[in-house]
Amino acid sequence: MKKTTYVSLCVLFVAGTVLAVPVPITLVPADFDDLLGGLANPIGTPLTTDMSLGNLMGEVISQAFTDGVGNYAYLYQVRNAGTTGNNVIEVFTCSPFFDASASTTLGYLTANVPEGFAPGDQLSAGASVDPTAGPTVSFGFPAWLAQAIDPGEASSTLYVLSDGTPGMITGNIINGTTGSGEIVGAVPEPATIALLGLGGLSLLRKKRRA
Repeated sequence: MKKTTYVSLCVLFVAGTVLAVPVPITLVPADFDDLLGGLANPIGTPLTTDMSLGNLMGEVISQAFTDGVGNYAYLYQVRNAGTTGNNVIEVFTCSPFFDASASTTLGYLTANVPEGFAPGDQLSAGASVDPTAGPTVSFGFPAWLAQAIDPGEASSTLYVLSDGTPGMITGNIINGTTGSGEIVGAVPEPATIALLGLGGLSLLRKKRRA
């Protein structure tokens, strides 16, 4: 009961801070060796992105994994690079995450964390997806629930399952101010982009005829 309450409260927190129409997502704990049917293979190496801004000192490690047949797992770990006196980190978001929706699987790793990541110090209190803005995937670490990422700490290794191919999207760490940078995330395939473009042209033609 307490865990459910924490997730709901976290979603409200994230909604008030970042998102317009968030959909709460229940985080799923997982052994990395079970992701993608046990066939998760790395694409490239972990990318470390500095997102520090003012008194908010942090970085995000990101990497994509694939089973080789069009399914992907995106891993993220948020690290607070600050020291005493620097801000805690309360929210991590990534956007535009191509195919994120209410049915997207989000979670954190409990075992066999791959090289470049770590088990971490702080679990997320809850997560959400805003399909109308981005889409945007958000993980909350609210200080008022004693779950903020303090200076020197790191989040657990988070994951997002997706059919979208790897590309560069924007990550944000938030606490009053927002530090941003490029991270690995799901983007449309070129063919999908072309279809979206054709769809837009079709709508414009209909409007002109009207």
